[in-house]
Amino acid sequence: AAATGDTYVFTDVGVGLTPEGSGAGALYTTAAASAAVTNTVTETAFDKSVSIAANTLMPGDVIRVRAQIIATATNATDTLDMQLRLGTTDILATGAVDVANGDIGFIDADIVVRTIGAGGTMVAVGHPALGVPGTVTSKPKLLASTTLDTTAAISVNVSATWSVANAGNSVRLDILNVQLIR
Repeated sequence: AAATGDTYVFTDVGVGLTPEGSGAGALYTTAAASAAVTNTVTETAFDKSVSIAANTLMPGDVIRVRAQIIATATNATDTLDMQLRLGTTDILATGAVDVANGDIGFIDADIVVRTIGAGGTMVAVGHPALGVPGTVTSKPKLLASTTLDTTAAISVNVSATWSVANAGNSVRLDILNVQLIR
């Protein structure tokens, strides 16, 4: 539960908190794994996400996101792609990878708000990786200046896309941590 003056709120239902002044505030932290994304070729957002309220963001704000998925079951040479989105904008993606049971995906990203308003802008940088734990290579990527409408609520979500719809393909989101750094 949150109290007046709290800096952090940890929840599994996505409670927004706007930090006062400077510092960091947890917007969302998963307490339980998501439902599995399985048997589909349609890009599917995991059921764990957070919405940043309209008119919350300010120039210079950083939205820091850490996410981790695990391929709990895989079929043959089917590939998996993990994406991070802010609203409808693709921030980072791992790209399609032939995964095996127990492979993990990881995204660590900083999204910087440059300007606000209906025509606001953002840039981003991060490290997406997908493969065998302990040996997978992280490949730094960036997002050049892109439009961000800060006058509307903005969702932060992670999604997965399988190359083949098969009941033997299953992936879940174990970690989604979203912070607003002001």
